Amino acid sequence: MPVIFEKNLSGARLGVWHIIESEDFLRFNSRAFPEDIATVDSYKNESRRKQWLACRALIARMLHLEAVKITYDGYGKPSLNGFQGYISFSHTREYAAVLINENDPAGIDIEKLTSRIHRVADRFLQPDELEHIKRLAGKMVTGERCQLTQADSDNTECHPQTELLYLYWCAKEALYKFYGKPDVDLKNDIHISPFDYFCISQDTFAARVNFQEGAKDHELQFERIGDHMLVYTFSKQG
Repeated sequence: MPVIFEKNLSGARLGVWHIIESEDFLRFNSRAFPEDIATVDSYKNESRRKQWLACRALIARMLHLEAVKITYDGYGKPSLNGFQGYISFSHTREYAAVLINENDPAGIDIEKLTSRIHRVADRFLQPDELEHIKRLAGKMVTGERCQLTQADSDNTECHPQTELLYLYWCAKEALYKFYGKPDVDLKNDIHISPFDYFCISQDTFAARVNFQEGAKDHELQFERIGDHMLVYTFSKQG
């Protein structure tokens, strides 16, 4: 099975699955209940079905489960039946990512890097966040750009600014999933602290989530997986 990696993270566990198997293989390994399989069979898009199945197959593998039943609360936050901890998952056409935490909520997001994100940047970023991204990306020279696959028809190169925009987007999505509250606004309530993403010795960064009762600080971690960005968080600092 092409699992990219599994990691233990101080009480939490992270797994990433490269979705290249057949749908029948994923269906068998998803360990999903028959009624849930019947639901996924109603999806007309094969890629959507495979993503759904791959997330559950990865959860079954990570927790050594014979059956996987996921339910959702009124806000869409998932939980795993029979498991007392917390789960979060995300998927694209190519990858499924799962974060499991026994003690605190968890939040994870994975996205494919494309140029389309530039069109919506001001919808989820504060002006100072966008300014930091532009300033940091401007320091990078063309030769240091990251190469994307030819599948990105918009742009076969990933400009540093594109990479940073996805880092911020994934971070805010991961924090939104961590709390599972619809009143958390990505742009106005979640603020990413400035840091030098292109410093190769740094793989964590900080963010603050603002609530009426006070602010909560988070440490987030990230991974570049080919032409995808992965960001996750599993604890509060304040």
